[in-house]
Amino acid sequence: INYISTAVIAFIGILIVRNILKLIEKGLLDSSLDRSLISFFVTVFKIILYVGLLFVVMGRLGIPLTGVVSALSAVTLAIGLAVQDIIGGVANGLMLVTSKLFKVDDYVDIGSVSGSVKEIKLLHTILVTPDNKTVTIPNKTVFSSEITNYSAMKQRRIDMVVGVDYDSDIEKAKKVILNVALKNNSVLENPAPMVMVKNLADSEVQILLRVWVNSEDYWNVTWYLNENVLKALNNNNISVPFPQLTLSYRDNGGMEK
Repeated sequence: INYISTAVIAFIGILIVRNILKLIEKGLLDSSLDRSLISFFVTVFKIILYVGLLFVVMGRLGIPLTGVVSALSAVTLAIGLAVQDIIGGVANGLMLVTSKLFKVDDYVDIGSVSGSVKEIKLLHTILVTPDNKTVTIPNKTVFSSEITNYSAMKQRRIDMVVGVDYDSDIEKAKKVILNVALKNNSVLENPAPMVMVKNLADSEVQILLRVWVNSEDYWNVTWYLNENVLKALNNNNISVPFPQLTLSYRDNGGMEK
């Protein structure tokens, strides 16, 4: 009778644990918690509840729990030493999720790898590169690398340097470049676009165009400016020079040429 009642208790306990886990998972999914963290918490609760149920069953069967607890502690210690790297990876994953350095769909640089964040797991982070390759990076490596998040801010600045010939009308060149930027509807009015002489280089006057755009428009506007600024300068007879080098030498008579 004791065995039968214990089996019934174990069966009912399993059903209760499953329902509790479903309620916990549903509650966490309705929260703003990251999905990677939700999976981890559900697993932890699952282990705790089933271990508790095991102790109840063993108590019903009259099995001494002191020895079991000691054995369980020893096994836990042995497993912990064997999988300490995995445990460290899980800790890094939790820190990565809670620190919110980046989130899914953000475009980031992690060390030498660039791509959109596809998934953040407890042991690794998955990126998709612009040429559609999947790169899996251990979270330990993520934390030890320099991270650049291009999606963290809503707006980004584009700095474009254009070189024009020293014989060019600089004011006219600045107006032509600025007009190209103003014609693009993705260029923000505030902060306003700016054009200025940045540097007097060896063979060109370098003009800096500075505009602000929404982060999602960064590349489209960059490509637009690269193409249309060159076209506008050519249409207005403003020369974009290439690097030049002047050579001099002396002939046998010592005359410089």
